[in-house]
Amino acid sequence: MKKSDKIMWSGCPVRYAAGVFGDKWCFVLLRDILLHGKRYYGEFAASEEGISTNILADRLARLEDEAMVTRHVDPNKRSKVFYLPTRKARALLPALLGMMVWATEYDENTEAPASFAKAFREDPKATIAWYEAEIERLNAKLGVI
Repeated sequence: MKKSDKIMWSGCPVRYAAGVFGDKWCFVLLRDILLHGKRYYGEFAASEEGISTNILADRLARLEDEAMVTRHVDPNKRSKVFYLPTRKARALLPALLGMMVWATEYDENTEAPASFAKAFREDPKATIAWYEAEIERLNAKLGVI
C-alpha cells in the first residue's frame, strides 16, 4: 500500500475510537481517571500495572491532544499538575462500564465484584450517575467545576 493509499482513522466508528484510545495504556489511564479518581501524574505512575514514565507522559499528552483530558496547574502547589476528564471522556462511561461487566463474565481472574455487574445490569443509568457524581465531587475538591 502506497503512503497516499493509507486508510484514514475517521469515518468508521471503531477505527476512530481505536485511534483515540485504542492502546492499553490509554484505557488504563481512562479507567484511573474516570473510575478510580486519579488525577495526578504520581497517582498514575503508582498504578499496579507499572506504566513507565515515558509511556505515561506520552499517553497523557495523547489524551490531552484528543480532548479526553485537560491539564491544570495545581493552585496549591504550582509545581504539580492534575488531569481532569472532559465531557468527551466522560461520555465513555457507559461503554467502559459495559466492558467491565463483559469482563466479569469472561475473565476468570476479574477483580470486579459480581455486585458491580449485577447493579449495572439492573440499573445502568444509576450506576453511571454514581460515577458522574464521584467525578463532580473530585473536581470540586480540586476547585474545578
